[in-house]
Amino acid sequence: MAILQLIDQLHELVNQGIPIPFSAYRLVRAREVEQLLERMRINVPSSIRESERTLSERDRIIADARAEADRILTEARQQAMEMVSERNLLATAQLEAERIIEEGKQIARRRTSEADQYAVQVLQELAQHLNMLEQQVNNGISLLQPGRDAGSPGGEGRERGPQRPSQPKK
Repeated sequence: MAILQLIDQLHELVNQGIPIPFSAYRLVRAREVEQLLERMRINVPSSIRESERTLSERDRIIADARAEADRILTEARQQAMEMVSERNLLATAQLEAERIIEEGKQIARRRTSEADQYAVQVLQELAQHLNMLEQQVNNGISLLQPGRDAGSPGGEGRERGPQRPSQPKK
């Protein structure tokens, strides 16, 4: 299940909580919140795996670009060797080989740059998404944590009244 769906479920669970009169707090079932948070913990590593796949894809694109550049270089060398057979074509062959080599290098540089740009874009989107998720989870936690009195039975989510310092007895 996608992390966004889990966040939607957490939001729905909070909205279904029983409102505490005269406060912004709601009573929610702690066990359900804990289960959703655990499922989120399980799903976040899948986002990390997705970024690793993106990096692998970037590496594959770079390797393909280098392989193509090597193929072009090999082809250029072959063409150059064939042209050397006649002395008057030697100068033309050298220029053509250099042109093909430079073209291969340009293609490799362009593909490497495109792969880097793609990887940066995907990683930035992922980082933005993870930051948003972290903020939403932290907001949910901060809404649920303050004022909890876990020590009393059935006291989950109940707010403790203001504590007054005890007066010394005279």
